[in-house]
This record gives sequence, C-alpha cells and structure tokens, in this order.
Amino acid sequence: MRATSVPQALRDRLGHDATIGLLEFVSAEQAEWGDRMLSVGVERFERRLAEELATLRVALVQEIHDGRVQTIRWTFLFWAGQMTAFMAVLALLLPILGR
Repeated sequence: MRATSVPQALRDRLGHDATIGLLEFVSAEQAEWGDRMLSVGVERFERRLAEELATLRVALVQEIHDGRVQTIRWTFLFWAGQMTAFMAVLALLLPILGR
C-alpha cells in the first residue's frame, strides 16, 4: 500500500511515520489473513479429496469383486456346457463303438 492511498485527513492526524506504520501493520495483517485463508482452503480441499478417493476405492473394489463373481459364473456355465457336450458325444459314440 502507498501512503497516498490513506485519506488526507487521516494522514494529517496521524503524521507521516504513523501513517507508514499503519500501512505496514495493515499489510502484514492482510498477508497473515491471506495465508490463513489459503491454509483453510487447502485443508478443506485435501479432506474432500481424501473422502472422494475413499469413495472411489470402495467403488473400485466392489467393481473388481463383481467382475470376479461374473467370471466365475461364466466359467462354471462354460464348464457345464462342455461337460454336457462331451457326455452327448460319448452317448452317441458308445453304441457305435460297442458293436
């Protein structure tokens, strides 16, 4: 801040040195307040990010689990179908080979 940004009446009342001191004080407080607000914003962002990542992890684990269950189900159905086809081929070949 510049000393000229302070109203003339206040500059006259305080004097040059006090006006400069006041401006330095206000500038320091403003910087400190800005740092505090930034740290609060960063903390909120980090907390929200952690919550979202936890939600994402849970959803990902659930999706992996569901995928494994589906894979096991389809593998069993494929195996059962292959066994049925093999038994049908044996049932057709046994009478022919048995003669």
